Amino acid sequence: MRHCAVLDIGSSKAACLIASAEPDGAIVVHGTGVREYSGFRPGELPSKRDLADTVSAAIHSAERAAKVRVREVCVGVPSCFMKTVRSRGSVEILSRSGRVSAADVEELIDSSFDFEPDPEYSLIHSTPVAYVADRTPITGSPVGLPCGVLSAEVSHCYCSKGFISAVEYGLSDIGVAVGAYVSTALASACFAVAEDIRQGGVYLVDCGGTQTDVTLLRGNAVVKTATIPMGGRHFTSDLCYGLRLPEGVAEDIKRRYVFSLDYGQTCERIRIPGEGVFDIEHSTIQLILESRADELCELVGDTIAEMGADCPVVLAGSGFASIRGAREFMEGRLGRPVAAAEAALTRANSNAMYAAFSLADFALFRSGRSGVAKRTERLLRRTFDRRS
Repeated sequence: MRHCAVLDIGSSKAACLIASAEPDGAIVVHGTGVREYSGFRPGELPSKRDLADTVSAAIHSAERAAKVRVREVCVGVPSCFMKTVRSRGSVEILSRSGRVSAADVEELIDSSFDFEPDPEYSLIHSTPVAYVADRTPITGSPVGLPCGVLSAEVSHCYCSKGFISAVEYGLSDIGVAVGAYVSTALASACFAVAEDIRQGGVYLVDCGGTQTDVTLLRGNAVVKTATIPMGGRHFTSDLCYGLRLPEGVAEDIKRRYVFSLDYGQTCERIRIPGEGVFDIEHSTIQLILESRADELCELVGDTIAEMGADCPVVLAGSGFASIRGAREFMEGRLGRPVAAAEAALTRANSNAMYAAFSLADFALFRSGRSGVAKRTERLLRRTFDRRS
Protein backbone atom coordinates (compact mmCIF):
# COMPACT_ATOMS: atom_id res chain seq x y z
CA MET A 1 0.00 0.00 0.00
CA ARG A 2 1.44 3.36 -1.05
CA HIS A 3 1.07 6.23 1.35
CA CYS A 4 0.87 9.93 0.68
CA ALA A 5 1.83 12.57 3.25
CA VAL A 6 0.62 16.16 2.97
CA LEU A 7 1.33 19.25 5.04
CA ASP A 8 -1.17 22.09 5.37
CA ILE A 9 0.44 25.24 6.79
CA GLY A 10 -2.23 27.67 7.93
CA SER A 11 -2.08 31.08 9.55
CA SER A 12 -2.48 29.63 13.05
CA LYS A 13 -1.81 25.88 12.80
CA ALA A 14 -0.05 23.21 10.76
CA ALA A 15 -1.66 19.88 9.94
CA CYS A 16 -0.10 16.71 8.57
CA LEU A 17 -2.20 13.90 7.11
CA ILE A 18 -1.02 10.47 5.95
CA ALA A 19 -3.39 8.63 3.62
CA SER A 20 -3.66 6.03 0.89
CA ALA A 21 -6.18 5.33 -1.86
CA GLU A 22 -8.37 2.26 -2.24
CA PRO A 23 -8.94 0.76 -5.72
CA ASP A 24 -12.49 2.16 -5.72
CA GLY A 25 -11.20 5.70 -5.18
CA ALA A 26 -11.85 5.93 -1.44
CA ILE A 27 -9.23 7.73 0.67
CA VAL A 28 -8.07 5.94 3.81
CA VAL A 29 -6.61 8.21 6.50
CA HIS A 30 -3.90 6.44 8.50
CA GLY A 31 -2.72 9.25 10.72
CA THR A 32 -3.12 12.94 11.42
CA GLY A 33 -1.27 15.54 13.42
CA VAL A 34 -2.31 19.13 14.17
CA ARG A 35 -0.24 21.74 16.01
CA GLU A 36 -1.04 25.37 16.71
CA TYR A 37 1.69 28.00 16.53
CA SER A 38 2.18 31.77 16.48
CA GLY A 39 1.35 31.73 12.77
CA PHE A 40 1.77 34.58 10.34
CA ARG A 41 0.01 37.69 9.14
CA PRO A 42 -0.60 38.79 5.54
CA GLY A 43 2.68 40.03 4.10
CA GLU A 44 4.73 38.36 6.84
CA LEU A 45 6.62 35.08 6.75
CA PRO A 46 6.28 32.66 9.67
CA SER A 47 9.19 32.41 12.08
CA LYS A 48 11.52 29.73 10.74
CA ARG A 49 12.25 28.23 14.16
CA ASP A 50 8.64 28.31 15.30
CA LEU A 51 7.47 26.80 12.00
CA ALA A 52 10.17 24.12 12.18
CA ASP A 53 9.06 23.01 15.64
CA THR A 54 5.41 23.06 14.59
CA VAL A 55 5.71 21.05 11.37
CA SER A 56 8.02 18.48 12.95
CA ALA A 57 5.55 17.97 15.82
CA ALA A 58 2.62 17.63 13.40
CA ILE A 59 4.49 15.15 11.18
CA HIS A 60 5.74 13.06 14.12
CA SER A 61 2.21 12.89 15.53
CA ALA A 62 0.86 11.66 12.17
CA GLU A 63 3.73 9.16 11.86
CA ARG A 64 2.99 7.65 15.27
CA ALA A 65 -0.69 7.24 14.41
CA ALA A 66 0.02 5.75 10.96
CA LYS A 67 3.06 3.72 12.06
CA VAL A 68 4.98 4.81 8.96
CA ARG A 69 8.03 6.97 8.34
CA VAL A 70 7.38 10.10 6.29
CA ARG A 71 10.15 10.88 3.82
CA GLU A 72 8.35 13.22 1.43
CA VAL A 73 5.37 15.57 1.70
CA CYS A 74 3.14 17.56 -0.59
CA VAL A 75 2.97 21.08 0.86
CA GLY A 76 -0.04 23.37 0.49
CA VAL A 77 0.73 27.02 -0.21
CA PRO A 78 -1.57 29.67 1.33
CA SER A 79 -2.77 32.30 -1.14
CA CYS A 80 -0.94 35.12 0.65
CA PHE A 81 2.39 33.53 -0.34
CA MET A 82 1.37 33.08 -3.96
CA LYS A 83 1.46 35.25 -7.03
CA THR A 84 -0.57 34.49 -10.13
CA VAL A 85 0.41 35.63 -13.63
CA ARG A 86 -1.89 35.10 -16.60
CA SER A 87 -0.67 35.15 -20.19
CA ARG A 88 -1.69 33.73 -23.56
CA GLY A 89 -0.05 30.95 -25.50
CA SER A 90 -0.72 29.18 -28.77
CA VAL A 91 0.58 26.24 -30.77
CA GLU A 92 0.13 25.04 -34.33
CA ILE A 93 -0.97 21.42 -34.50
CA LEU A 94 1.42 19.71 -36.90
CA SER A 95 0.70 16.04 -36.31
CA ARG A 96 -0.44 13.91 -39.27
CA SER A 97 -3.78 13.26 -37.61
CA GLY A 98 -4.34 16.96 -36.99
CA ARG A 99 -5.45 16.15 -33.45
CA VAL A 100 -4.21 17.77 -30.25
CA SER A 101 -1.78 15.73 -28.16
CA ALA A 102 -0.55 16.17 -24.59
CA ALA A 103 2.78 17.35 -26.02
CA ASP A 104 0.94 20.10 -27.92
CA VAL A 105 -0.64 21.34 -24.69
CA GLU A 106 2.77 21.44 -23.01
CA GLU A 107 4.17 23.39 -25.95
CA LEU A 108 1.23 25.82 -25.68
CA ILE A 109 2.05 26.41 -22.01
CA ASP A 110 5.74 26.93 -22.83
CA SER A 111 4.79 29.53 -25.44
CA SER A 112 2.90 31.56 -22.81
CA PHE A 113 6.06 32.50 -20.88
CA ASP A 114 6.41 35.89 -22.56
CA PHE A 115 6.99 37.81 -19.31
CA GLU A 116 9.83 38.39 -16.89
CA PRO A 117 9.23 36.32 -13.71
CA ASP A 118 9.60 37.86 -10.26
CA PRO A 119 12.98 36.70 -8.88
CA GLU A 120 11.47 36.41 -5.40
CA TYR A 121 9.03 33.70 -6.50
CA SER A 122 9.31 30.14 -7.84
CA LEU A 123 6.86 28.62 -10.32
CA ILE A 124 4.87 25.73 -8.85
CA HIS A 125 2.29 25.00 -11.54
CA SER A 126 0.89 26.37 -14.81
CA THR A 127 -2.63 25.54 -15.99
CA PRO A 128 -4.64 26.66 -19.03
CA VAL A 129 -7.80 28.55 -18.03
CA ALA A 130 -9.80 28.38 -21.26
CA TYR A 131 -8.90 26.80 -24.60
CA VAL A 132 -9.73 28.03 -28.10
CA ALA A 133 -9.50 25.44 -30.87
CA ASP A 134 -9.02 27.48 -34.05
CA ARG A 135 -11.71 30.08 -33.26
CA THR A 136 -14.01 27.92 -31.17
CA PRO A 137 -13.92 28.13 -27.35
CA ILE A 138 -13.94 24.70 -25.71
CA THR A 139 -14.24 23.40 -22.16
CA GLY A 140 -12.35 20.51 -20.64
CA SER A 141 -9.27 18.89 -22.13
CA PRO A 142 -8.51 19.50 -25.82
CA VAL A 143 -6.43 16.34 -26.17
CA GLY A 144 -7.70 14.30 -29.12
CA LEU A 145 -9.66 17.11 -30.74
CA PRO A 146 -9.06 17.98 -34.44
CA CYS A 147 -7.55 21.44 -34.58
CA GLY A 148 -5.24 23.67 -36.65
CA VAL A 149 -4.20 26.19 -33.98
CA LEU A 150 -4.78 25.74 -30.25
CA SER A 151 -4.58 28.76 -27.97
CA ALA A 152 -5.40 29.44 -24.32
CA GLU A 153 -5.01 31.84 -21.45
CA VAL A 154 -2.60 30.20 -18.99
CA SER A 155 -2.48 30.77 -15.24
CA HIS A 156 1.02 30.55 -13.78
CA CYS A 157 1.12 30.11 -10.00
CA TYR A 158 4.25 31.19 -8.17
CA CYS A 159 5.23 30.59 -4.55
CA SER A 160 7.30 32.98 -2.44
CA LYS A 161 10.89 31.77 -2.16
CA GLY A 162 10.86 33.02 1.43
CA PHE A 163 7.97 30.68 2.22
CA ILE A 164 9.76 27.79 0.50
CA SER A 165 12.91 28.53 2.49
CA ALA A 166 11.00 28.59 5.79
CA VAL A 167 9.25 25.29 5.04
CA GLU A 168 12.36 23.45 3.86
CA TYR A 169 14.36 24.77 6.81
CA GLY A 170 11.90 23.08 9.14
CA LEU A 171 11.67 19.85 7.18
CA SER A 172 15.43 19.48 6.81
CA ASP A 173 15.70 19.03 10.59
CA ILE A 174 13.72 15.79 10.40
CA GLY A 175 14.98 14.53 7.03
CA VAL A 176 11.76 15.11 5.08
CA ALA A 177 11.80 16.33 1.47
CA VAL A 178 9.16 18.32 -0.39
CA GLY A 179 7.69 16.37 -3.29
CA ALA A 180 5.57 19.25 -4.59
CA TYR A 181 4.10 22.59 -3.67
CA VAL A 182 0.49 23.17 -4.63
CA SER A 183 -2.02 25.95 -4.08
CA THR A 184 -4.16 25.01 -1.08
CA ALA A 185 -7.08 26.88 -2.66
CA LEU A 186 -6.76 24.87 -5.88
CA ALA A 187 -6.71 21.56 -3.99
CA SER A 188 -9.71 22.61 -1.88
CA ALA A 189 -11.72 23.70 -4.90
CA CYS A 190 -10.95 20.51 -6.84
CA PHE A 191 -12.11 18.49 -3.85
CA ALA A 192 -15.22 20.46 -2.90
CA VAL A 193 -16.57 21.69 -6.23
CA ALA A 194 -17.71 19.55 -9.17
CA GLU A 195 -15.66 20.02 -12.33
CA ASP A 196 -18.60 21.25 -14.41
CA ILE A 197 -19.26 24.00 -11.83
CA ARG A 198 -15.58 24.96 -11.69
CA GLN A 199 -15.55 25.43 -15.45
CA GLY A 200 -17.86 28.42 -15.03
CA GLY A 201 -15.79 29.78 -12.16
CA VAL A 202 -16.07 29.66 -8.38
CA TYR A 203 -14.91 31.75 -5.43
CA LEU A 204 -13.27 29.86 -2.57
CA VAL A 205 -13.46 31.82 0.69
CA ASP A 206 -11.07 30.17 3.15
CA CYS A 207 -11.24 31.71 6.62
CA GLY A 208 -8.30 30.68 8.79
CA GLY A 209 -7.10 31.79 12.19
CA THR A 210 -5.78 35.25 11.34
CA GLN A 211 -6.71 35.83 7.70
CA THR A 212 -9.26 34.99 5.02
CA ASP A 213 -8.13 34.05 1.51
CA VAL A 214 -10.49 34.72 -1.39
CA THR A 215 -9.54 32.83 -4.55
CA LEU A 216 -11.23 32.92 -7.96
CA LEU A 217 -10.80 29.61 -9.77
CA ARG A 218 -11.90 28.60 -13.23
CA GLY A 219 -11.68 24.96 -14.27
CA ASN A 220 -8.44 23.67 -12.75
CA ALA A 221 -6.71 27.05 -12.67
CA VAL A 222 -6.22 29.78 -10.09
CA VAL A 223 -7.29 33.05 -11.73
CA LYS A 224 -7.05 35.66 -8.94
CA THR A 225 -6.23 35.69 -5.24
CA ALA A 226 -6.70 38.20 -2.42
CA THR A 227 -6.14 38.10 1.33
CA ILE A 228 -8.26 39.81 4.00
CA PRO A 229 -6.44 40.33 7.34
CA MET A 230 -9.26 38.91 9.44
CA GLY A 231 -9.93 35.38 10.66
CA GLY A 232 -11.38 33.21 13.39
CA ARG A 233 -9.08 34.55 16.08
CA HIS A 234 -10.59 38.01 15.66
CA PHE A 235 -13.98 36.66 16.75
CA THR A 236 -12.38 35.15 19.85
CA SER A 237 -10.44 38.35 20.60
CA ASP A 238 -13.63 40.42 20.37
CA LEU A 239 -15.26 38.24 23.03
CA CYS A 240 -12.17 38.45 25.22
CA TYR A 241 -12.05 42.23 24.99
CA GLY A 242 -15.76 42.94 25.07
CA LEU A 243 -16.62 40.57 27.91
CA ARG A 244 -13.25 40.47 29.71
CA LEU A 245 -12.95 36.72 29.31
CA PRO A 246 -9.94 34.41 29.22
CA GLU A 247 -9.14 33.22 25.69
CA GLY A 248 -10.10 29.60 26.39
CA VAL A 249 -13.53 30.58 27.72
CA ALA A 250 -14.13 32.96 24.78
CA GLU A 251 -13.15 30.26 22.28
CA ASP A 252 -15.57 27.82 23.89
CA ILE A 253 -18.42 30.35 23.69
CA LYS A 254 -17.63 31.00 20.01
CA ARG A 255 -17.70 27.29 19.17
CA ARG A 256 -21.13 26.85 20.78
CA TYR A 257 -22.65 29.89 19.15
CA VAL A 258 -25.19 29.62 16.30
CA PHE A 259 -25.63 32.53 13.90
CA SER A 260 -29.05 34.15 13.47
CA LEU A 261 -30.63 32.05 16.23
CA ASP A 262 -33.31 33.82 18.29
CA TYR A 263 -31.83 33.59 21.79
CA GLY A 264 -34.47 35.86 23.34
CA GLN A 265 -33.58 36.93 26.87
CA THR A 266 -31.53 33.82 27.66
CA CYS A 267 -28.12 33.85 29.26
CA GLU A 268 -24.87 31.92 28.87
CA ARG A 269 -23.58 30.59 32.18
CA ILE A 270 -19.82 30.42 32.24
CA ARG A 271 -17.23 29.40 34.78
CA ILE A 272 -13.95 31.29 34.93
CA PRO A 273 -11.23 29.44 36.86
CA GLY A 274 -10.41 31.27 40.07
CA GLU A 275 -13.22 33.81 39.66
CA GLY A 276 -16.46 31.85 39.85
CA VAL A 277 -19.62 31.45 37.76
CA PHE A 278 -21.17 34.29 35.74
CA ASP A 279 -24.17 34.84 33.49
CA ILE A 280 -23.74 36.66 30.16
CA GLU A 281 -26.74 37.62 28.07
CA HIS A 282 -26.84 35.86 24.72
CA SER A 283 -27.89 39.13 23.10
CA THR A 284 -24.51 40.62 24.07
CA ILE A 285 -22.62 37.66 22.63
CA GLN A 286 -24.74 37.89 19.49
CA LEU A 287 -23.98 41.59 19.07
CA ILE A 288 -20.23 41.05 19.38
CA LEU A 289 -19.95 38.03 17.04
CA GLU A 290 -22.41 39.17 14.40
CA SER A 291 -20.85 42.64 14.23
CA ARG A 292 -17.52 41.04 13.39
CA ALA A 293 -19.22 38.64 10.95
CA ASP A 294 -20.91 41.57 9.22
CA GLU A 295 -17.54 43.25 8.79
CA LEU A 296 -15.94 40.09 7.40
CA CYS A 297 -18.79 39.49 4.95
CA GLU A 298 -18.62 43.11 3.78
CA LEU A 299 -14.89 42.75 3.07
CA VAL A 300 -15.46 39.44 1.26
CA GLY A 301 -18.23 41.07 -0.79
CA ASP A 302 -15.97 44.00 -1.72
CA THR A 303 -13.18 41.61 -2.73
CA ILE A 304 -15.51 39.56 -4.91
CA ALA A 305 -16.82 42.75 -6.53
CA GLU A 306 -13.25 43.82 -7.36
CA MET A 307 -12.50 40.42 -8.94
CA GLY A 308 -15.53 40.98 -11.13
CA ALA A 309 -16.79 37.47 -11.90
CA ASP A 310 -20.39 36.45 -11.21
CA CYS A 311 -19.70 33.04 -9.67
CA PRO A 312 -20.95 30.92 -6.76
CA VAL A 313 -19.11 31.01 -3.43
CA VAL A 314 -17.72 28.08 -1.45
CA LEU A 315 -16.93 28.70 2.23
CA ALA A 316 -14.11 26.73 3.85
CA GLY A 317 -11.66 26.96 6.72
CA SER A 318 -11.60 26.50 10.47
CA GLY A 319 -12.26 30.11 11.45
CA PHE A 320 -15.58 31.75 10.57
CA ALA A 321 -16.82 28.61 8.79
CA SER A 322 -16.54 26.56 11.98
CA ILE A 323 -19.30 28.60 13.67
CA ARG A 324 -22.68 27.00 13.12
CA GLY A 325 -24.87 28.94 10.72
CA ALA A 326 -21.89 30.74 9.14
CA ARG A 327 -22.77 29.63 5.60
CA GLU A 328 -26.34 30.86 5.86
CA PHE A 329 -25.18 34.12 7.46
CA MET A 330 -22.69 34.84 4.66
CA GLU A 331 -25.21 33.84 2.00
CA GLY A 332 -27.68 36.37 3.36
CA ARG A 333 -25.10 39.14 3.57
CA LEU A 334 -23.59 38.54 0.12
CA GLY A 335 -26.91 38.00 -1.61
CA ARG A 336 -25.59 35.05 -3.62
CA PRO A 337 -25.46 31.25 -3.12
CA VAL A 338 -22.83 30.06 -0.67
CA ALA A 339 -21.95 26.37 -0.29
CA ALA A 340 -20.05 24.85 2.63
CA ALA A 341 -16.90 23.02 1.55
CA GLU A 342 -16.98 20.91 4.71
CA ALA A 343 -20.18 19.23 3.52
CA ALA A 344 -17.96 17.01 1.39
CA LEU A 345 -16.51 15.42 4.53
CA THR A 346 -18.00 12.92 6.92
CA ARG A 347 -18.86 13.75 10.51
CA ALA A 348 -15.63 12.12 11.64
CA ASN A 349 -13.65 14.93 9.98
CA SER A 350 -13.31 18.39 11.46
CA ASN A 351 -12.97 21.75 9.74
CA ALA A 352 -9.39 21.88 10.97
CA MET A 353 -8.43 18.96 8.70
CA TYR A 354 -10.41 20.00 5.64
CA ALA A 355 -7.51 21.62 3.76
CA ALA A 356 -5.17 18.72 4.59
CA PHE A 357 -7.75 16.22 3.36
CA SER A 358 -8.13 18.24 0.14
CA LEU A 359 -4.36 18.18 -0.37
CA ALA A 360 -4.34 14.40 0.14
CA ASP A 361 -7.09 14.05 -2.45
CA PHE A 362 -5.07 16.21 -4.83
CA ALA A 363 -1.83 14.28 -4.27
CA LEU A 364 -3.47 10.87 -4.61
CA PHE A 365 -5.79 11.52 -7.54
CA ARG A 366 -4.84 14.72 -9.31
CA SER A 367 -1.14 15.41 -8.98
CA GLY A 368 1.21 15.03 -11.93
CA ARG A 369 4.19 14.21 -9.68
CA SER A 370 4.63 10.47 -9.21
CA GLY A 371 7.10 11.04 -6.38
CA VAL A 372 4.26 11.93 -4.04
CA ALA A 373 1.67 9.39 -5.16
CA LYS A 374 0.69 7.39 -8.20
CA ARG A 375 -0.92 9.65 -10.74
CA THR A 376 -4.63 9.24 -11.47
CA GLU A 377 -6.49 11.39 -13.98
CA ARG A 378 -9.93 10.45 -12.79
CA LEU A 379 -11.16 14.02 -12.22
CA LEU A 380 -8.31 16.28 -13.27
CA ARG A 381 -6.96 15.51 -16.74
CA ARG A 382 -3.67 17.22 -16.25
CA THR A 383 -1.87 19.56 -13.87
CA PHE A 384 1.50 20.75 -15.08
CA ASP A 385 4.06 21.13 -12.33
CA ARG A 386 7.29 23.00 -12.96
CA ARG A 387 9.74 24.04 -10.32
CA SER A 388 12.35 26.66 -11.08
